[in-house]
Amino acid sequence: MGRESGRRRRKRRTREHVLEDLSENYLEHKVLLCGHILRRPERDYGVDVTMFHFDGKGRIENGEVRFQLKATDRLITAKDGAVVTYPIKIGDLHYWSREFYPFILVIFDAKATRAFWLNVQDYVHEHPGIDEGATDKVNVHVPVTNELTAASIKLFRKRSLESIAQLTSQGGLSDGGRKKR
Repeated sequence: MGRESGRRRRKRRTREHVLEDLSENYLEHKVLLCGHILRRPERDYGVDVTMFHFDGKGRIENGEVRFQLKATDRLITAKDGAVVTYPIKIGDLHYWSREFYPFILVIFDAKATRAFWLNVQDYVHEHPGIDEGATDKVNVHVPVTNELTAASIKLFRKRSLESIAQLTSQGGLSDGGRKKR
């Protein structure tokens, strides 16, 4: 009996943990192929990983892309398979939509080993009816055309650089003391 009770108290690696790691691994593979890196924050307060990007010569660039990862063994589609649906807390959507840098929701389909992405800021802007008071969750619709690929990672980097350019043009960042030529 002593052995049995000790076994029951052990921590277990659940399928949810496996899916979480698989989704991060899938994203990280795409990011690494493009020459960038992912970092996991010490504590998760709604951001699973952050991508830091580099130019073609390997020099770090200002900017970043933040990600929230969701994974499933049972991907649900709607609109004749044109969109992936996934329930997300409305409070999370509003938090993510207020980030300065691009914030990307990734839904990983473990059975098919593929993932789909959604730019949260654009989604909330395009769906102004999402209201925190109406319900706790909403099913977001992610177009299946938004499959996560190396081209997606390049797009996220571009959006991050655009955020930096916008901030710089508004006087939020200096040009580092460089002289204009």
